[in-house]
Amino acid sequence: MDIRRRFIIFPLIIGVLMTVYPPYGFAGSGLSSYEERLFMHINQYRMANGLNPLAMDESLTRLAEHHSVHMEEKNVLSHERFNERFSQSGRALCVENVGWNYQTPEDQFRAWKTSGAHNKNLLNKKITHTGIAQTGAYVTFFACAGEE
Repeated sequence: MDIRRRFIIFPLIIGVLMTVYPPYGFAGSGLSSYEERLFMHINQYRMANGLNPLAMDESLTRLAEHHSVHMEEKNVLSHERFNERFSQSGRALCVENVGWNYQTPEDQFRAWKTSGAHNKNLLNKKITHTGIAQTGAYVTFFACAGEE
């Protein structure tokens, strides 16, 4: 694919996402630019692999945010208290990716994509909703199956 096609196709994909999924991570969502871009990359990747895009979920975003704040306060990358977040979600299935010190969402996304377990979470066909939160150098992607 030549470079001119990429410059045409990429904005079209963004436009479709913003039209079809406006409340999920774009204008007025409360997400930072970093979080929005990470969300966009995850959904583009899922769609390129034949999966449905994820919907942004406020309750899952709050759980992700609490965890990112917790990691920053303790200055440690961890999945500590995942079972609590899972229980609080009220969902039958949840997955989580965490990251630290990736300057751009593109770098964070690439790191998850090239890591077997993290990539498996990104491409889990059972998850439908997500929350993404960055606090300082820490980021949490917390995604679950639809509401019960």
